[in-house]
Formats: sequence, C-alpha cells, structure tokens
Amino acid sequence: MGQDTLRGFNTQLQEVDDRYSWINDMIKARQDLVLMYMKLLNLTPKGSTDITECYPSYEEVTSFCEHLIDYLSHGHFDLYPKIIELIENASGRSLSIAHRVLPRIEKTTEFLMRFSDLYAEDLNEKKMQSLKRDLEQVGKCLEQRFKNEDRLIIGLRLVHSIMKSN
Repeated sequence: MGQDTLRGFNTQLQEVDDRYSWINDMIKARQDLVLMYMKLLNLTPKGSTDITECYPSYEEVTSFCEHLIDYLSHGHFDLYPKIIELIENASGRSLSIAHRVLPRIEKTTEFLMRFSDLYAEDLNEKKMQSLKRDLEQVGKCLEQRFKNEDRLIIGLRLVHSIMKSN
C-alpha cells in the first residue's frame, strides 16, 4: 500500500507552493491522524485468545482523541476560513463549492466530536468492547471529511489558476 493511500484514505494531496504551505501542514497532520487511527484499528494480534491484548491502551485512545480534536479545530478555526477567504478574494464572489462542502464537513465534525467525547475519558470494559466497531465508523467519517477538504483545496487551486490565466 502506498504512502499516499492508507486503507482508502487520500492522505497526500499534491503539495502546494510556499504561498500555501499551511495546506502542506494540514496534509501532514492528516497523515499523522490516519496512522494513529490505523494503529488503533489494527491492534488485534493474530491468534491471540487474550482479549485484553486486543484493546489499545488508554493512552493510545486518548492520544488519538486529542489529535482528532486538534485536527478538527484547526480546520474549522484556521484552515477553512482561510481557504474560503482566498477563494472569495481571488474570484470576487462567493463560490457555491464552499457553501456545499462546509455543511458536509460540519456533519463529520459532529460525529467525530461525539466519538471523542465518548472515548477520551473514563474508558471502561464496556466502552472498549464497542471501540473497534466505532472506529470503523470513524474511518468512514474521516474518509468523507478528507474528500470534502480536498474539494475546498481543489476549488482554491482552480480559482487561482483561472485568475493567473486572466
């Protein structure tokens, strides 16, 4: 499996020039988050009968939740507003892509926040039993989120390439 695709996740958009190095930082944060996710998802040792060996540690789960919240927050409070402002400034108008994509991203945020709220603290046996199932849903949610983030970034690239050619 290539570095650009980890279990179906597009983690490596084409890197952008120095003007938008913060997008490259987002790509790196995305890769790190996916690697942490994959580690949690794939913890079940082959042939093990000891169920406690199948669970990640409390620290691994809370660390993933912390990174998840950091990623979500950075997107909503820093990256997305910056991307939308650049698109609108370059085009002179509001693009519908941003207005279609942001509600989709918000939906994933709500789900991922609920996951983090559930698993970031007070882990117990019952929660750990549902963790793997819930992580599978987190993976689907992250995949959707990444696709929509990609749409914003592609929209930014398109607007700037159009502006350059005019």
